[in-house]
Amino acid sequence: MGDKHGFNKEDIKKGLILSASLCIVVVFYILIGKIGLLFSALGKLITAMSSIIIGCVIAFLLNPLMNLFHKWFISIFTKFSKKKNEKKIYKSAKITATMITIVLFIALIVTLLVFLIPELRDSIVKFTENFGTYTNNVQNWVNKFLRNYPQLEQVVNTNLDNFEVMLTDLINKKLIPNMDTIVIYVSSGIMGGVKVVIDIIVGMIVAVYLLLSKDTLMAQGRKLIYAIFDKDRGNMVLRGFGYVNSVFSGFLNGKIIDSIIIGLLCSISTRLLEIPYSTLISVIIGVTNIIPFFGPIIGAIPCSVLVLVDNPKKFLVFVIFVVILQQLDGNVIGPIILGDSTGLSGLWVLFSILVGGNLFGFPGMILGVPVFACFYTLCTIILRNALNKRGLNNSTEFFMTMRGFDDDGNPLDVESAVRETAKDRKKRIDKFNEIQHAAGEKIHKVTESVIHHKDKKDDRGGKK
Repeated sequence: MGDKHGFNKEDIKKGLILSASLCIVVVFYILIGKIGLLFSALGKLITAMSSIIIGCVIAFLLNPLMNLFHKWFISIFTKFSKKKNEKKIYKSAKITATMITIVLFIALIVTLLVFLIPELRDSIVKFTENFGTYTNNVQNWVNKFLRNYPQLEQVVNTNLDNFEVMLTDLINKKLIPNMDTIVIYVSSGIMGGVKVVIDIIVGMIVAVYLLLSKDTLMAQGRKLIYAIFDKDRGNMVLRGFGYVNSVFSGFLNGKIIDSIIIGLLCSISTRLLEIPYSTLISVIIGVTNIIPFFGPIIGAIPCSVLVLVDNPKKFLVFVIFVVILQQLDGNVIGPIILGDSTGLSGLWVLFSILVGGNLFGFPGMILGVPVFACFYTLCTIILRNALNKRGLNNSTEFFMTMRGFDDDGNPLDVESAVRETAKDRKKRIDKFNEIQHAAGEKIHKVTESVIHHKDKKDDRGGKK
């Protein structure tokens, strides 16, 4: 029922929806124009919270080990405690487990640094000292390879000479006159390195607090969820967070363990094969192996070049070894440790790595896979519920063989769809045309009857 101006509730509702839509469009347009400022503010926020973020990452990675120690110490304290105070035993076991987990983590980091830093330093010093020899070797290989192509050899040598002149000009005209600026940049880099060390130390402290307070934090999170959602939706949200936790912890912890094993195998094997720069190569192979799919390629290319310029005779041996190592990792070690932690096919793994890497760099290449796995699972659940509401099968195999539905709502598989395109299709079209023709005739008869009835009515009116 409308008011005196002719508006009803539906008109008012449509007007409000239209106004709200226009406001959203305007706000979105303004935000698009300020997207640079938004990302800048987000970057400053992340920088300010870097210590907390590092602490959260450390706590998340150490949580499975801490839980293992916690259960172990609960059983020990329960066995040897005279007073069976479960609350006190639980708290004491948690504190002990947290401290031992942090101590073991620090000991592992220190041990790696003590063993790796001298080896890495020696490798870098050796590479720097022999850099001139390596460049001469490369030039000799080029000249030997291009001996039968004098014109191409002349072009290459000319470019090498130009590069040497350009490098000399860069040192004499750019670096030396601007040494004060370079010192400032180096100093800021050193200060940045010091800040990273401080962030890691503070992050360790934050991780201790998070591990000790995780039960309280989880309880507060559940309170918040059930305060916002009803019980059923709250249960769904909790199950969702549980799935996200299992995917991230399974993938990240598994990848780290897998990369450590690959790095150790690489170090042992390269020493036995007497391949140069074994420690440096093992570190590069182990670190880049954390990146799914592209990691082995990213690590193998610079290491192969390093071996080639130092000892060409070992180059082919190293390439064969890397191929065998990556096959061992991809077919044996990786599946045992990781299993099917993400549930993604190779196509979606590649997609998530490329998108994550382009958006967020190195962290995006690592975290892109578990993030997309969670998004993929969410879409799968929504799709399954929508299909179930329509009474349709959720199986992908069902839709691989199904090519539509017939007039009665029955699914058509590939074979029936092929058969339908010939004889059955003609029958269906003929039947449709017959029904349409019958309906047209019925409409025509009804129309004629109405016209005839109207004419009779008009005749009776005229006689009167």
